[in-house]
Amino acid sequence: MSLRIADIINLPELRTRFFAGSQGSDNTVSWAHVCELPDPTEWLGEGHLLMTTGIGIPKDPAVQAAYIEKLARAGLAGMMIGENMQAPEDLSVLQETAEKLGFPILMTQYGVPFSSVIRAVFDAERKQEFERRNAINRIFVSARMAIEGLSLEQLVVRLEKDIHAELMLLDLQDKTRFWYPRNKTLPASLQEAIQQQPLEFSEISPVIRRYAQDDGETVAISVPSRREGVLFIRGAEDYLLDYSFLHQLVAVLGIAIERRFVEVERSLRIGSQLLDDMLGQRLSHYDMGEKLEQFNLRIESACLAVARPDEHRLVEWNLQLLRHGLPAILRPQGDDLIVLLQTKDLPAVQAILKTGLGVSSEIGNYGRLTEALREANLARYHTNQHAMIVSYAQIVNRVPWIPSSLDEAAQAFQRVLGELIEYDVRQGTNLLHTLTVFLEKNRSWLTAAKSLHIHKTTLIYRIQKVESLTGLSMDSTEDVAVLWFALKAGEITGFINNNKNA
Repeated sequence: MSLRIADIINLPELRTRFFAGSQGSDNTVSWAHVCELPDPTEWLGEGHLLMTTGIGIPKDPAVQAAYIEKLARAGLAGMMIGENMQAPEDLSVLQETAEKLGFPILMTQYGVPFSSVIRAVFDAERKQEFERRNAINRIFVSARMAIEGLSLEQLVVRLEKDIHAELMLLDLQDKTRFWYPRNKTLPASLQEAIQQQPLEFSEISPVIRRYAQDDGETVAISVPSRREGVLFIRGAEDYLLDYSFLHQLVAVLGIAIERRFVEVERSLRIGSQLLDDMLGQRLSHYDMGEKLEQFNLRIESACLAVARPDEHRLVEWNLQLLRHGLPAILRPQGDDLIVLLQTKDLPAVQAILKTGLGVSSEIGNYGRLTEALREANLARYHTNQHAMIVSYAQIVNRVPWIPSSLDEAAQAFQRVLGELIEYDVRQGTNLLHTLTVFLEKNRSWLTAAKSLHIHKTTLIYRIQKVESLTGLSMDSTEDVAVLWFALKAGEITGFINNNKNA
Protein backbone atom coordinates (compact mmCIF):
# COMPACT_ATOMS: atom_id res chain seq x y z
CA MET A 1 0.00 0.00 0.00
CA SER A 2 1.34 3.47 -0.89
CA LEU A 3 2.38 5.76 1.93
CA ARG A 4 -0.23 8.39 2.74
CA ILE A 5 0.14 11.79 4.34
CA ALA A 6 -1.66 10.34 7.38
CA ASP A 7 0.94 7.54 7.58
CA ILE A 8 3.75 10.10 7.80
CA ILE A 9 1.92 11.84 10.66
CA ASN A 10 1.46 8.48 12.40
CA LEU A 11 5.15 7.47 12.23
CA PRO A 12 6.44 8.58 15.65
CA GLU A 13 10.09 8.69 14.55
CA LEU A 14 9.29 11.42 12.00
CA ARG A 15 7.82 13.74 14.69
CA THR A 16 5.55 15.46 12.20
CA ARG A 17 2.21 17.22 12.69
CA PHE A 18 -0.43 18.89 10.56
CA PHE A 19 -0.06 22.63 10.08
CA ALA A 20 -2.96 22.94 7.59
CA GLY A 21 -5.08 20.95 5.11
CA SER A 22 -5.74 17.85 7.16
CA GLN A 23 -8.60 17.08 4.74
CA GLY A 24 -5.89 15.75 2.41
CA SER A 25 -4.63 13.16 4.89
CA ASP A 26 -5.45 10.32 2.43
CA ASN A 27 -3.26 11.78 -0.33
CA THR A 28 -0.75 9.14 -1.41
CA VAL A 29 2.94 9.99 -1.56
CA SER A 30 4.78 8.45 -4.49
CA TRP A 31 8.05 10.26 -3.73
CA ALA A 32 9.52 12.97 -1.48
CA HIS A 33 12.00 15.59 -2.63
CA VAL A 34 13.74 18.69 -1.22
CA CYS A 35 13.32 21.85 -3.28
CA GLU A 36 14.03 25.43 -2.20
CA LEU A 37 13.29 27.10 -5.56
CA PRO A 38 10.53 29.73 -5.92
CA ASP A 39 8.55 27.40 -8.24
CA PRO A 40 8.87 23.75 -7.11
CA THR A 41 6.32 22.59 -9.71
CA GLU A 42 9.06 22.81 -12.33
CA TRP A 43 10.78 19.90 -10.56
CA LEU A 44 8.03 18.06 -8.68
CA GLY A 45 4.76 16.62 -9.94
CA GLU A 46 1.67 14.63 -9.06
CA GLY A 47 1.91 12.60 -5.87
CA HIS A 48 5.22 14.13 -4.78
CA LEU A 49 5.82 15.53 -1.29
CA LEU A 50 7.67 18.85 -1.30
CA MET A 51 10.16 19.17 1.59
CA THR A 52 11.62 22.59 2.40
CA THR A 53 13.46 24.46 5.13
CA GLY A 54 11.32 27.44 4.13
CA ILE A 55 13.82 29.32 1.99
CA GLY A 56 11.59 29.16 -1.10
CA ILE A 57 8.39 30.20 0.70
CA PRO A 58 7.58 33.84 -0.27
CA LYS A 59 7.14 36.43 2.50
CA ASP A 60 4.45 38.46 0.74
CA PRO A 61 0.97 37.16 1.81
CA ALA A 62 -0.56 37.42 -1.69
CA VAL A 63 2.39 35.56 -3.21
CA GLN A 64 2.10 32.92 -0.48
CA ALA A 65 -1.49 32.25 -1.54
CA ALA A 66 -0.48 31.95 -5.20
CA TYR A 67 2.41 29.67 -4.20
CA ILE A 68 0.11 27.15 -2.47
CA GLU A 69 -2.51 27.33 -5.20
CA LYS A 70 0.13 26.42 -7.79
CA LEU A 71 1.32 23.43 -5.73
CA ALA A 72 -2.25 22.17 -5.37
CA ARG A 73 -2.98 22.56 -9.09
CA ALA A 74 0.14 20.55 -9.94
CA GLY A 75 -1.23 17.61 -7.91
CA LEU A 76 1.46 17.49 -5.27
CA ALA A 77 0.61 15.23 -2.32
CA GLY A 78 1.54 17.96 0.15
CA MET A 79 4.34 20.09 1.59
CA MET A 80 6.61 19.48 4.60
CA ILE A 81 8.29 22.43 6.37
CA GLY A 82 11.16 22.08 8.79
CA GLU A 83 10.26 23.88 12.01
CA ASN A 84 12.46 26.68 13.35
CA MET A 85 14.44 26.87 10.14
CA GLN A 86 14.21 29.54 7.43
CA ALA A 87 10.48 29.93 6.71
CA PRO A 88 8.89 33.43 7.01
CA GLU A 89 7.56 34.22 10.45
CA ASP A 90 4.06 34.98 9.16
CA LEU A 91 2.56 31.93 7.46
CA SER A 92 -1.07 32.77 8.21
CA VAL A 93 -2.10 33.29 4.57
CA LEU A 94 -0.25 30.14 3.58
CA GLN A 95 -2.17 28.28 6.26
CA GLU A 96 -5.57 29.76 5.34
CA THR A 97 -5.12 29.01 1.63
CA ALA A 98 -4.06 25.43 2.32
CA GLU A 99 -7.09 24.91 4.59
CA LYS A 100 -9.39 26.26 1.91
CA LEU A 101 -7.88 23.98 -0.77
CA GLY A 102 -7.50 20.93 1.50
CA PHE A 103 -3.79 20.89 0.64
CA PRO A 104 -1.73 19.24 3.41
CA ILE A 105 1.07 21.25 5.01
CA LEU A 106 3.15 19.39 7.57
CA MET A 107 5.55 20.69 10.22
CA THR A 108 8.54 18.45 11.06
CA GLN A 109 10.72 19.03 14.09
CA TYR A 110 14.14 20.54 13.51
CA GLY A 111 16.14 17.49 14.51
CA VAL A 112 14.47 15.11 11.99
CA PRO A 113 16.55 14.74 8.79
CA PHE A 114 14.58 14.89 5.56
CA SER A 115 16.42 11.76 4.45
CA SER A 116 14.37 9.83 7.05
CA VAL A 117 11.19 10.88 5.27
CA ILE A 118 12.63 9.83 1.91
CA ARG A 119 13.60 6.47 3.41
CA ALA A 120 10.05 5.94 4.74
CA VAL A 121 8.58 6.67 1.28
CA PHE A 122 11.14 4.40 -0.38
CA ASP A 123 10.44 1.53 2.04
CA ALA A 124 6.71 1.86 1.41
CA GLU A 125 7.24 1.77 -2.35
CA ARG A 126 9.56 -1.22 -2.03
CA LYS A 127 7.00 -3.09 0.06
CA GLN A 128 4.33 -2.17 -2.46
CA GLU A 129 6.43 -3.52 -5.33
CA PHE A 130 7.08 -6.70 -3.33
CA GLU A 131 3.31 -7.17 -2.84
CA ARG A 132 2.72 -6.44 -6.51
CA ARG A 133 5.20 -9.09 -7.61
CA ASN A 134 3.68 -11.59 -5.21
CA ALA A 135 0.22 -10.83 -6.65
CA ILE A 136 1.55 -11.40 -10.18
CA ASN A 137 3.10 -14.72 -9.12
CA ARG A 138 -0.21 -15.79 -7.58
CA ILE A 139 -2.00 -14.93 -10.82
CA PHE A 140 0.42 -17.06 -12.82
CA VAL A 141 -0.21 -20.01 -10.49
CA SER A 142 -3.97 -19.53 -10.96
CA ALA A 143 -3.45 -19.40 -14.74
CA ARG A 144 -1.64 -22.74 -14.65
CA MET A 145 -4.47 -24.26 -12.60
CA ALA A 146 -7.04 -22.93 -15.09
CA ILE A 147 -5.18 -24.61 -17.94
CA GLU A 148 -5.17 -27.85 -15.95
CA GLY A 149 -8.94 -27.80 -15.54
CA LEU A 150 -10.08 -25.06 -13.17
CA SER A 151 -13.49 -23.75 -14.31
CA LEU A 152 -14.03 -20.10 -15.21
CA GLU A 153 -16.06 -19.50 -12.05
CA GLN A 154 -13.46 -21.19 -9.88
CA LEU A 155 -10.72 -19.15 -11.55
CA VAL A 156 -12.45 -15.84 -10.84
CA VAL A 157 -12.91 -16.82 -7.17
CA ARG A 158 -9.22 -17.69 -6.95
CA LEU A 159 -8.16 -14.44 -8.65
CA GLU A 160 -10.23 -12.49 -6.12
CA LYS A 161 -8.13 -14.04 -3.38
CA ASP A 162 -4.92 -13.45 -5.35
CA ILE A 163 -5.42 -9.67 -5.51
CA HIS A 164 -7.66 -9.23 -2.44
CA ALA A 165 -10.39 -7.48 -4.43
CA GLU A 166 -13.93 -8.11 -5.69
CA LEU A 167 -14.17 -9.18 -9.34
CA MET A 168 -17.24 -9.13 -11.57
CA LEU A 169 -17.19 -10.48 -15.14
CA LEU A 170 -19.80 -9.02 -17.49
CA ASP A 171 -20.86 -10.31 -20.90
CA LEU A 172 -21.40 -7.30 -23.19
CA GLN A 173 -23.83 -9.33 -25.32
CA ASP A 174 -26.00 -9.96 -22.28
CA LYS A 175 -25.59 -6.85 -20.12
CA THR A 176 -28.37 -7.84 -17.74
CA ARG A 177 -26.38 -10.60 -16.04
CA PHE A 178 -22.81 -11.32 -14.98
CA TRP A 179 -20.84 -14.38 -16.00
CA TYR A 180 -19.57 -14.14 -12.44
CA PRO A 181 -21.05 -13.92 -9.90
CA ARG A 182 -23.74 -16.04 -11.54
CA ASN A 183 -27.17 -14.40 -11.88
CA LYS A 184 -25.96 -11.17 -10.25
CA THR A 185 -27.15 -7.97 -11.93
CA LEU A 186 -25.35 -4.65 -12.27
CA PRO A 187 -25.74 -2.53 -9.11
CA ALA A 188 -27.92 0.53 -9.70
CA SER A 189 -25.12 2.94 -8.79
CA LEU A 190 -22.80 1.31 -11.34
CA GLN A 191 -25.53 1.36 -14.00
CA GLU A 192 -25.92 5.10 -13.48
CA ALA A 193 -22.16 5.62 -13.74
CA ILE A 194 -22.01 3.60 -16.97
CA GLN A 195 -24.80 5.68 -18.47
CA GLN A 196 -22.61 8.74 -17.97
CA GLN A 197 -19.54 6.94 -19.35
CA PRO A 198 -20.58 3.98 -21.56
CA LEU A 199 -18.64 0.73 -21.68
CA GLU A 200 -16.99 1.30 -25.05
CA PHE A 201 -13.57 -0.14 -25.82
CA SER A 202 -11.94 0.56 -29.17
CA GLU A 203 -8.70 1.84 -30.70
CA ILE A 204 -9.77 5.40 -29.94
CA SER A 205 -11.22 4.71 -26.47
CA PRO A 206 -9.50 4.33 -23.09
CA VAL A 207 -8.32 0.80 -22.28
CA ILE A 208 -9.29 1.24 -18.62
CA ARG A 209 -12.38 3.03 -17.35
CA ARG A 210 -12.88 4.22 -13.80
CA TYR A 211 -16.29 4.71 -12.20
CA ALA A 212 -16.45 6.70 -8.97
CA GLN A 213 -19.31 5.66 -6.65
CA ASP A 214 -20.35 6.56 -3.13
CA ASP A 215 -18.98 3.26 -1.78
CA GLY A 216 -15.69 3.42 -3.70
CA GLU A 217 -14.21 3.29 -7.17
CA THR A 218 -14.87 0.54 -9.70
CA VAL A 219 -12.33 -0.09 -12.47
CA ALA A 220 -13.43 -1.67 -15.77
CA ILE A 221 -11.18 -3.23 -18.41
CA SER A 222 -11.97 -5.18 -21.58
CA VAL A 223 -11.22 -8.93 -21.58
CA PRO A 224 -9.55 -10.19 -24.80
CA SER A 225 -11.50 -13.12 -26.26
CA ARG A 226 -13.76 -13.99 -29.17
CA ARG A 227 -16.67 -12.82 -27.01
CA GLU A 228 -16.77 -9.28 -25.67
CA GLY A 229 -16.42 -9.22 -21.92
CA VAL A 230 -15.60 -6.63 -19.27
CA LEU A 231 -13.92 -7.22 -15.94
CA PHE A 232 -14.99 -4.95 -13.06
CA ILE A 233 -12.61 -4.62 -10.10
CA ARG A 234 -13.60 -3.17 -6.74
CA GLY A 235 -11.50 -2.69 -3.63
CA ALA A 236 -8.07 -3.34 -5.17
CA GLU A 237 -5.01 -1.45 -3.97
CA ASP A 238 -3.90 1.37 -6.26
CA TYR A 239 -0.59 -0.27 -7.08
CA LEU A 240 -2.47 -3.20 -8.66
CA LEU A 241 -4.49 -1.01 -11.00
CA ASP A 242 -1.80 0.06 -13.44
CA TYR A 243 -2.18 -1.06 -17.06
CA SER A 244 0.56 -3.72 -17.11
CA PHE A 245 -0.85 -5.56 -14.07
CA LEU A 246 -4.45 -5.38 -15.31
CA HIS A 247 -3.33 -6.56 -18.75
CA GLN A 248 -1.88 -9.73 -17.19
CA LEU A 249 -5.02 -10.25 -15.12
CA VAL A 250 -7.43 -10.07 -18.09
CA ALA A 251 -5.07 -12.11 -20.28
CA VAL A 252 -5.47 -15.00 -17.83
CA LEU A 253 -9.25 -14.59 -17.93
CA GLY A 254 -9.21 -14.38 -21.73
CA ILE A 255 -7.43 -17.73 -21.95
CA ALA A 256 -9.96 -19.26 -19.55
CA ILE A 257 -12.89 -17.90 -21.59
CA GLU A 258 -11.42 -19.34 -24.80
CA ARG A 259 -11.04 -22.66 -23.02
CA ARG A 260 -14.69 -22.36 -21.99
CA PHE A 261 -15.66 -21.93 -25.64
CA VAL A 262 -13.82 -25.12 -26.53
CA GLU A 263 -15.73 -26.91 -23.77
CA VAL A 264 -19.03 -25.47 -25.03
CA GLU A 265 -18.34 -26.60 -28.60
CA ARG A 266 -17.38 -30.06 -27.36
CA SER A 267 -20.52 -30.29 -25.20
CA LEU A 268 -22.64 -29.20 -28.15
CA ARG A 269 -21.10 -31.83 -30.44
CA ILE A 270 -21.43 -34.68 -27.91
CA GLY A 271 -24.99 -33.68 -26.96
CA SER A 272 -26.11 -33.43 -30.58
CA GLN A 273 -24.75 -36.89 -31.35
CA LEU A 274 -26.34 -38.32 -28.21
CA LEU A 275 -29.78 -36.93 -29.08
CA ASP A 276 -29.44 -38.28 -32.62
CA ASP A 277 -28.58 -41.74 -31.26
CA MET A 278 -31.49 -41.59 -28.81
CA LEU A 279 -34.03 -40.64 -31.46
CA GLY A 280 -32.65 -43.34 -33.74
CA GLN A 281 -32.86 -45.87 -30.85
CA ARG A 282 -29.20 -46.79 -31.40
CA LEU A 283 -28.50 -46.99 -27.67
CA SER A 284 -29.90 -49.17 -24.93
CA HIS A 285 -32.11 -47.46 -22.38
CA TYR A 286 -29.42 -48.00 -19.78
CA ASP A 287 -26.78 -46.27 -21.94
CA MET A 288 -29.16 -43.39 -22.62
CA GLY A 289 -29.67 -42.86 -18.91
CA GLU A 290 -25.94 -43.01 -18.18
CA LYS A 291 -25.12 -40.43 -20.84
CA LEU A 292 -28.04 -38.12 -19.94
CA GLU A 293 -26.77 -37.91 -16.37
CA GLN A 294 -23.66 -36.15 -17.73
CA PHE A 295 -26.00 -33.39 -18.95
CA ASN A 296 -28.00 -33.31 -15.67
CA LEU A 297 -31.15 -34.40 -17.52
CA ARG A 298 -33.78 -36.90 -16.37
CA ILE A 299 -36.00 -38.44 -19.02
CA GLU A 300 -38.93 -38.73 -16.57
CA SER A 301 -39.31 -34.94 -16.33
CA ALA A 302 -37.88 -33.96 -19.72
CA CYS A 303 -39.59 -32.95 -22.93
CA LEU A 304 -38.65 -32.36 -26.54
CA ALA A 305 -39.07 -28.95 -28.15
CA VAL A 306 -38.83 -28.06 -31.83
CA ALA A 307 -38.08 -24.56 -33.12
CA ARG A 308 -37.37 -23.00 -36.49
CA PRO A 309 -35.15 -19.99 -35.72
CA ASP A 310 -34.12 -17.45 -38.35
CA GLU A 311 -30.50 -18.47 -37.81
CA HIS A 312 -28.67 -21.11 -35.81
CA ARG A 313 -26.37 -19.67 -33.13
CA LEU A 314 -25.64 -22.97 -31.44
CA VAL A 315 -22.42 -22.07 -29.61
CA GLU A 316 -23.93 -18.80 -28.35
CA TRP A 317 -27.07 -20.56 -27.13
CA ASN A 318 -25.20 -23.43 -25.52
CA LEU A 319 -22.89 -20.98 -23.75
CA GLN A 320 -25.85 -19.10 -22.27
CA LEU A 321 -27.58 -22.34 -21.24
CA LEU A 322 -24.47 -23.47 -19.39
CA ARG A 323 -23.95 -20.04 -17.82
CA HIS A 324 -27.48 -19.96 -16.48
CA GLY A 325 -27.36 -23.56 -15.25
CA LEU A 326 -30.04 -24.79 -17.68
CA PRO A 327 -29.46 -28.46 -18.64
CA ALA A 328 -30.38 -28.91 -22.31
CA ILE A 329 -29.18 -30.65 -25.47
CA LEU A 330 -29.40 -28.87 -28.85
CA ARG A 331 -29.49 -30.65 -32.19
CA PRO A 332 -29.94 -28.90 -35.55
CA GLN A 333 -31.96 -30.81 -38.14
CA GLY A 334 -32.18 -28.90 -41.40
CA ASP A 335 -33.91 -25.60 -40.67
CA ASP A 336 -35.28 -26.97 -37.40
CA LEU A 337 -33.69 -27.06 -33.96
CA ILE A 338 -34.51 -29.96 -31.63
CA VAL A 339 -34.04 -29.35 -27.91
CA LEU A 340 -34.13 -31.89 -25.10
CA LEU A 341 -34.71 -30.12 -21.80
CA GLN A 342 -36.45 -30.26 -18.43
CA THR A 343 -40.08 -29.17 -18.75
CA LYS A 344 -39.75 -26.68 -15.88
CA ASP A 345 -37.00 -24.82 -17.77
CA LEU A 346 -39.09 -24.06 -20.87
CA PRO A 347 -39.62 -20.30 -20.22
CA ALA A 348 -35.93 -19.71 -19.44
CA VAL A 349 -34.74 -21.66 -22.48
CA GLN A 350 -37.19 -19.89 -24.78
CA ALA A 351 -35.93 -16.54 -23.48
CA ILE A 352 -32.42 -17.52 -24.62
CA LEU A 353 -33.43 -18.96 -28.01
CA LYS A 354 -35.87 -16.09 -28.67
CA THR A 355 -37.99 -18.19 -31.03
CA GLY A 356 -41.23 -20.14 -30.92
CA LEU A 357 -41.11 -23.61 -29.34
CA GLY A 358 -43.45 -26.50 -30.08
CA VAL A 359 -43.29 -28.74 -27.04
CA SER A 360 -44.13 -32.39 -26.47
CA SER A 361 -45.75 -33.82 -23.39
CA GLU A 362 -43.27 -35.07 -20.78
CA ILE A 363 -41.35 -37.96 -22.28
CA GLY A 364 -41.49 -40.21 -19.22
CA ASN A 365 -39.60 -43.16 -20.73
CA TYR A 366 -37.11 -43.74 -23.53
CA GLY A 367 -39.60 -45.68 -25.65
CA ARG A 368 -41.64 -42.50 -26.13
CA LEU A 369 -38.88 -40.41 -27.75
CA THR A 370 -40.13 -40.82 -31.34
CA GLU A 371 -43.70 -40.01 -30.27
CA ALA A 372 -42.50 -36.96 -28.33
CA LEU A 373 -40.70 -35.64 -31.41
CA ARG A 374 -43.89 -36.02 -33.45
CA GLU A 375 -45.83 -34.13 -30.77
CA ALA A 376 -43.28 -31.30 -30.71
CA ASN A 377 -43.33 -31.02 -34.51
CA LEU A 378 -47.11 -30.77 -34.58
CA ALA A 379 -47.14 -28.18 -31.79
CA ARG A 380 -44.51 -26.02 -33.52
CA TYR A 381 -46.90 -25.19 -36.35
CA HIS A 382 -49.16 -23.44 -33.85
CA THR A 383 -46.50 -21.08 -32.47
CA ASN A 384 -46.66 -17.40 -33.37
CA GLN A 385 -45.61 -14.03 -31.92
CA HIS A 386 -48.49 -14.21 -29.45
CA ALA A 387 -47.87 -17.84 -28.47
CA MET A 388 -44.13 -18.48 -28.30
CA ILE A 389 -44.48 -21.75 -26.37
CA VAL A 390 -47.21 -24.16 -27.53
CA SER A 391 -47.52 -27.60 -26.01
CA TYR A 392 -48.95 -30.67 -27.65
CA ALA A 393 -51.49 -30.93 -24.81
CA GLN A 394 -52.93 -27.55 -25.82
CA ILE A 395 -53.51 -28.75 -29.38
CA VAL A 396 -55.03 -32.06 -28.29
CA ASN A 397 -57.50 -30.24 -26.05
CA ARG A 398 -58.45 -27.92 -28.89
CA VAL A 399 -58.42 -30.50 -31.73
CA PRO A 400 -58.99 -33.99 -30.24
CA TRP A 401 -58.97 -35.69 -33.69
CA ILE A 402 -55.46 -34.43 -34.44
CA PRO A 403 -53.64 -36.57 -37.08
CA SER A 404 -50.82 -38.82 -35.95
CA SER A 405 -48.26 -37.10 -38.20
CA LEU A 406 -47.71 -34.05 -40.37
CA ASP A 407 -47.84 -36.24 -43.49
CA GLU A 408 -51.21 -37.58 -42.44
CA ALA A 409 -52.52 -34.05 -41.84
CA ALA A 410 -51.22 -32.90 -45.24
CA GLN A 411 -52.84 -35.87 -46.99
CA ALA A 412 -56.20 -35.16 -45.31
CA PHE A 413 -56.02 -31.50 -46.30
CA GLN A 414 -55.06 -32.35 -49.89
CA ARG A 415 -57.76 -35.00 -50.36
CA VAL A 416 -60.59 -32.68 -49.30
CA LEU A 417 -59.40 -29.27 -50.46
CA GLY A 418 -56.69 -30.01 -53.04
CA GLU A 419 -58.87 -29.17 -56.10
CA LEU A 420 -60.03 -25.95 -54.40
CA ILE A 421 -56.41 -24.89 -53.83
CA GLU A 422 -55.50 -25.61 -57.45
CA TYR A 423 -58.44 -23.50 -58.63
CA ASP A 424 -57.33 -20.59 -56.42
CA VAL A 425 -53.82 -20.82 -57.90
CA ARG A 426 -55.05 -20.98 -61.52
CA GLN A 427 -57.68 -18.26 -61.26
CA GLY A 428 -56.03 -15.99 -58.69
CA THR A 429 -59.02 -16.32 -56.36
CA ASN A 430 -59.08 -16.97 -52.60
CA LEU A 431 -61.96 -19.36 -52.12
CA LEU A 432 -60.07 -21.14 -49.33
CA HIS A 433 -60.08 -17.95 -47.25
CA THR A 434 -63.78 -17.41 -48.04
CA LEU A 435 -64.59 -20.95 -46.85
CA THR A 436 -62.55 -20.47 -43.67
CA VAL A 437 -64.31 -17.23 -42.73
CA PHE A 438 -67.74 -18.65 -43.61
CA LEU A 439 -67.28 -21.64 -41.29
CA GLU A 440 -65.67 -19.52 -38.55
CA LYS A 441 -68.79 -17.31 -38.62
CA ASN A 442 -70.98 -20.38 -38.13
CA ARG A 443 -72.28 -20.20 -41.74
CA SER A 444 -73.93 -16.85 -41.15
CA TRP A 445 -74.26 -15.25 -44.60
CA LEU A 446 -74.57 -11.70 -43.35
CA THR A 447 -71.81 -11.88 -40.73
CA ALA A 448 -69.38 -13.65 -43.07
CA ALA A 449 -70.10 -11.23 -45.96
CA LYS A 450 -69.51 -8.26 -43.68
CA SER A 451 -66.23 -9.75 -42.42
CA LEU A 452 -65.08 -10.36 -46.02
CA HIS A 453 -66.26 -6.89 -47.12
CA ILE A 454 -68.34 -8.35 -49.96
CA HIS A 455 -72.05 -8.48 -50.82
CA LYS A 456 -74.08 -11.45 -49.62
CA THR A 457 -74.83 -12.42 -53.24
CA THR A 458 -71.11 -12.59 -53.98
CA LEU A 459 -70.59 -14.79 -50.94
CA ILE A 460 -73.38 -17.14 -52.05
CA TYR A 461 -71.73 -17.47 -55.46
CA ARG A 462 -68.32 -18.22 -53.92
CA ILE A 463 -69.68 -20.86 -51.54
CA GLN A 464 -71.54 -22.54 -54.40
CA LYS A 465 -68.22 -22.68 -56.27
CA VAL A 466 -66.60 -24.26 -53.18
CA GLU A 467 -69.34 -26.89 -53.07
CA SER A 468 -68.85 -27.60 -56.76
CA LEU A 469 -65.07 -28.03 -56.47
CA THR A 470 -65.14 -30.15 -53.29
CA GLY A 471 -68.29 -32.12 -53.96
CA LEU A 472 -69.47 -31.31 -50.43
CA SER A 473 -72.63 -29.45 -49.40
CA MET A 474 -73.14 -26.81 -46.74
CA ASP A 475 -76.58 -28.31 -46.11
CA SER A 476 -75.00 -31.54 -44.83
CA THR A 477 -73.70 -31.61 -41.29
CA GLU A 478 -71.37 -34.47 -42.21
CA ASP A 479 -69.94 -32.55 -45.18
CA VAL A 480 -69.47 -29.39 -43.09
CA ALA A 481 -67.61 -31.43 -40.48
CA VAL A 482 -65.31 -32.87 -43.16
CA LEU A 483 -64.54 -29.38 -44.50
CA TRP A 484 -63.86 -28.07 -40.97
CA PHE A 485 -61.52 -30.95 -40.12
CA ALA A 486 -59.68 -30.46 -43.41
CA LEU A 487 -59.15 -26.77 -42.63
CA LYS A 488 -57.75 -27.65 -39.21
CA ALA A 489 -55.41 -30.17 -40.86
CA GLY A 490 -54.24 -27.28 -43.06
CA GLU A 491 -53.49 -25.25 -39.95
CA ILE A 492 -51.47 -28.09 -38.45
CA THR A 493 -49.30 -28.42 -41.57
CA GLY A 494 -48.85 -24.65 -41.65
CA PHE A 495 -50.59 -24.17 -45.01
CA ILE A 496 -53.50 -22.14 -43.68
CA ASN A 497 -51.31 -19.92 -41.46
CA ASN A 498 -48.79 -19.33 -44.28
CA ASN A 499 -51.65 -18.53 -46.65
CA LYS A 500 -53.04 -15.95 -44.19
CA ASN A 501 -49.62 -14.29 -43.79
CA ALA A 502 -48.95 -14.17 -47.53
